[in-house]
Amino acid sequence: MKEYIFLNGQIIPAENANIHVSDLGLLRGYGIFDFFRAIDGKAIFIEDHLDRFENSANLMGLKIPASRDELRNIILEIIRLHPQHLLGVKMVMTGGYSADGYTPAEKSNLIVMGKPFEFKPADVGMKLMSVEYRREIPEIKTLNYITPIRALAKMKAFGADDVLYHQNGFISESSRSNIFVIKNEKIITPVDGALFGVTRKHVLNIAKRHFVVEERDLSTQEYYDADEVFTTGSTKRIVAITQTDNTVFSEGKVGKITKKLQELFLEHEKNFS
Repeated sequence: MKEYIFLNGQIIPAENANIHVSDLGLLRGYGIFDFFRAIDGKAIFIEDHLDRFENSANLMGLKIPASRDELRNIILEIIRLHPQHLLGVKMVMTGGYSADGYTPAEKSNLIVMGKPFEFKPADVGMKLMSVEYRREIPEIKTLNYITPIRALAKMKAFGADDVLYHQNGFISESSRSNIFVIKNEKIITPVDGALFGVTRKHVLNIAKRHFVVEERDLSTQEYYDADEVFTTGSTKRIVAITQTDNTVFSEGKVGKITKKLQELFLEHEKNFS
């Protein structure tokens, strides 16, 4: 399948999509992105992702070089050009071509791309490795993923799928997803230091109809004492965390409440696909 990329006003073959070396995303990591998925040509939760992309841009002082309607149409065209059952769509915006290698340009560089992907099976859990870290600006989905990328070798040696961020005795999130714990059928998710995901938002709305839910600070002790742990994200939906470091949850299996939420979320998602 031929791959196309939207770059600064035009959709071109991927092999022709180039960014100049003066781009501030390359030189200083100054930029934002958002990622979501399309199922059979339908953009899932697209308005939520556009909301977050716009919010990230505003907080970073970057101007999106397209209206919301234009950006939506660009996304839909990228999806049309990549006919896949599951397609991941990524929007990236940088500080543009900087004259001095430090100051953002008047015009940002805007990129939209699509690549096929597969979900992790819902009946298979994930293993996390804890890392002491807190996202620098949790309100913004920035390009900065230095910490989890540096940890990849240690993760591989440990057999972990991802990392769990903690600092000063509290849990915040995983590198690319939000964290939920279940204790005595109560669902708890951290608020301090976490980037609030779109999937997290929808899972919370579903969970509140069926369970007691708390959005609050979550201590590391509470985390390791949990009956069940799961994570949410655009590429995951809901996936059980069956082990973190040397602590095993739910006997290494997907817990009953996590399973229930997985079923409820799939039904909920049908309204958007």
